Amino acid sequence: MKTVAYSILFLLLSVQESPTFNFCEFMQVNQAGIYYDGNNELFPAPLQVAFPRAYIDKNGGAESLPKSSVEGSFLFLQVGDASYRQLALKMKFRPYLYDHLTPYLPDYWEVWGGKRIPYVGEWYLSYEEESDFGWEKKEISGAITPDCVSDIPDELLADADFNGDPSAFWNYSVFQQ
Repeated sequence: MKTVAYSILFLLLSVQESPTFNFCEFMQVNQAGIYYDGNNELFPAPLQVAFPRAYIDKNGGAESLPKSSVEGSFLFLQVGDASYRQLALKMKFRPYLYDHLTPYLPDYWEVWGGKRIPYVGEWYLSYEEESDFGWEKKEISGAITPDCVSDIPDELLADADFNGDPSAFWNYSVFQQ
């Protein structure tokens, strides 16, 4: 019975809510890419990921569309009474159009205006948090979309799914070969 009580106590303590970190509120988007200002206490360093350079053939096609990413890390961080280690924040851009749809890029290319491609961002934070039971690995992630970032210039808002609402960011780092 004692083992059952300790097991229940362990489960209750291990499912306590960790703080929620919304990294989007600390990001800005411009034609260069996404800039994280470092004002979140769990990752107090700025990072920037640039829009990848995409090369499109004369017919509006490409074998694949590039992705870009950047990662920053801290070995240890003390925030108030909480201790963290092995913190890694990764931000990346990926095309809104998934790889299996790349053969249809020429059709989209025309509709998108022939000079830009929609991209979405993602962030991923992994870390270990010290608890009464040792170090616990935690991971949180989220999308970087027009819904979660404020003050985006209108020319970057992409209605990539054609529903009337911005769902991605226009990447203007596109060059025809």
